[in-house]
Amino acid sequence: MTSHNTLTDKAIVFGTAGDHSTVIVGDYGTATAGDTGTATAGYRGTATAGDTGTATAGYRGTATAGDGGTAIVGDQGTATAGKRGTATAGEYGTATAGEGGMILVRYLDPLLSRYRVAVGDVGEGGIEADTAYVVVDGKLTRKETS
Repeated sequence: MTSHNTLTDKAIVFGTAGDHSTVIVGDYGTATAGDTGTATAGYRGTATAGDTGTATAGYRGTATAGDGGTAIVGDQGTATAGKRGTATAGEYGTATAGEGGMILVRYLDPLLSRYRVAVGDVGEGGIEADTAYVVVDGKLTRKETS
């Protein structure tokens, strides 16, 4: 299955691809890929990939990957990875991973004025599966719900 919608004067793009496929979408876009697929979305985009897939979204984006997948997102975004996946979020980001997964959140160290990465493995050091984490004072901290 493949679909494609484009509105170039507004920079709005949407893409969908089937199994074993790759989708890359520009600014303001949405990308969706099937199992073992790859989805990449640009600025303010959303990327979703199936099992064992990879999803990457740009600044202010959201990336979601299935079991065994990897989700990577830009600053202020949200990354969610399935079981045994890896979730990576940029500065001010939120990351969630399933059982056996790893959480990485990039943050700015105010004392050294440089970027660092807070890393946690699910099941170790109090990091829980399917729980959203942010960085507070250089450490992964469970995100408070409002």
